Amino acid sequence: MNVAALVWEPMGRARLQEALRGQASLRFCERQDELMALVTNDFVSVVVVDVRDRASTSTLSTVRRIRAGYPSVPIVLYCGLGPDTSREVLEFARAGVNDLVIRGVDDLRLPLRSAITTAQDHHSAKSILKELESVVPASVLPIIQYCLENGRRALTVTQVAAAMGVHRKTLVDRLSAAGLPSPSAVISWCRLMVAARLLEDPGRSIEQVALVLDFPSGASMRNMVKRYTGLRPAEVRENGGMRCVVHAFKREIGAIGAGGSRPQG
Repeated sequence: MNVAALVWEPMGRARLQEALRGQASLRFCERQDELMALVTNDFVSVVVVDVRDRASTSTLSTVRRIRAGYPSVPIVLYCGLGPDTSREVLEFARAGVNDLVIRGVDDLRLPLRSAITTAQDHHSAKSILKELESVVPASVLPIIQYCLENGRRALTVTQVAAAMGVHRKTLVDRLSAAGLPSPSAVISWCRLMVAARLLEDPGRSIEQVALVLDFPSGASMRNMVKRYTGLRPAEVRENGGMRCVVHAFKREIGAIGAGGSRPQG
């Protein structure tokens, strides 16, 4: 993972380096145009940005440019507490930042890693949802979105139902009425779509992806991929990664709509 940080204050830089050590390649920027160049040339997977650059110029316009031109790039706002914090955070939230880290409060190793991971997951979910909008009714898109945004862990049907504020039987009925597989199968499909997105990075091994997504082992993930798609993970990677699994999911939905057997997951 490549992280570009427009953070100029020395203590903030030191905290970011410590928090992301061994997790990401971190590059600091002095100027907003330097940050934009990294984003434009596709050298960045996540952006961390302070509310102002070294010249005390607001970075709000840069956040807006990144969000408008490169919506797939997650942005984490890194700021201190002050009299204008609430107003500034609101402005940046409206501009499209994905998460917030408060300097001296949140910027410890685990919270900062979590913020960046969450930002990545939410953007990954958005890109996958765009691929599914044509076949998944709007009424159940929030269910799919939740499963995708939490694809790094093995959700249970009860957990998803609770997150949606419904009984698990209601969850079953909603997915069935929408022509989708069972809730447990939908959870598995979403995990596989997230896994396939990670597999698009040639530097990731199958074992690494399995570890990130909390599978018991690489073999466990391989078995799930094979069961649902009929392919091996290496074949998924060779055939487009996430889009390959999305295609298989669409095919499954089509089979259900045509009266095929409903998969049990």
